[in-house]
Amino acid sequence: MRILVVGGGMGGTIFANHLARRIHHEMKTGKARITMLSASHEHVYQPGWLYVAMGRATPDELVREQQSLLEPGIEFHVDPVEEFHLAENHVKCKSGKVHEYDLIVISTGSRALPEKVPGLKENSINCYTAENAVEFFKQLSDFKGGRIVVTVGLPHKCPMIPLEITFAMHDFIKDRGLLDKTEFYYTYPIGRVHSLENVAKWAAPEFDRMGIKYETLFNMKEVDGKNAQVLSEEGGAVKYDLLVAVPPHKGQEVIEKNGLGENGWIPTNRSSLHMEGEHG
Repeated sequence: MRILVVGGGMGGTIFANHLARRIHHEMKTGKARITMLSASHEHVYQPGWLYVAMGRATPDELVREQQSLLEPGIEFHVDPVEEFHLAENHVKCKSGKVHEYDLIVISTGSRALPEKVPGLKENSINCYTAENAVEFFKQLSDFKGGRIVVTVGLPHKCPMIPLEITFAMHDFIKDRGLLDKTEFYYTYPIGRVHSLENVAKWAAPEFDRMGIKYETLFNMKEVDGKNAQVLSEEGGAVKYDLLVAVPPHKGQEVIEKNGLGENGWIPTNRSSLHMEGEHG
């Protein structure tokens, strides 16, 4: 059994390691083989970018050698997949090498795309890359008062990040003694402050207690940098002094190019995570 894992991020790494532990004997006797293909030799702990944005960590603390995180016996190659030939059970990599498999696990992840919303990239900060997180910390550190607006695009990974980032900034501003000079304004695309109902029921009273204002049913349309305001699809406009974005996300470009799913998202069965449609 040849198992191919495409993607060396958190999902691919956790899957490959769990499987390697479960089929340790089969791997040792040569009955099974796990191969991982990644675009980088580095593994980045992406949730840590929020800590970098708050000055609680540095980017180098969040990076490890991918090979060092894998169970012994997992074959690892830095050679990103460019072509998926699922009907023929093989992939073609950037190097030109072809990897055949009996079972494939696609774990290529997602990417933040602030450029999808006009004006968002140029006029906001976010914490989805090392560079963005460092810039976030710089701008937050330079902030001397005014209105901080949190704006949220859909879809985005990690459902908790809009709340996490708001509460973390509140602590940051409080520690600097600037709460009395700062207004927090949180926006969210649906009719409550979080997609999970129980979380929303907890968070809204917390916002009230902390003096954080919020507006629901606010779907970003564009950012008017000249007048420092975010415009919504619903016709609203919110002024900001510092705009913090949770940008909309797409899946990886290679998934789109290979026609495996619109916007890079592979349609899957919710329960089994098997691919659906003609490729499944």
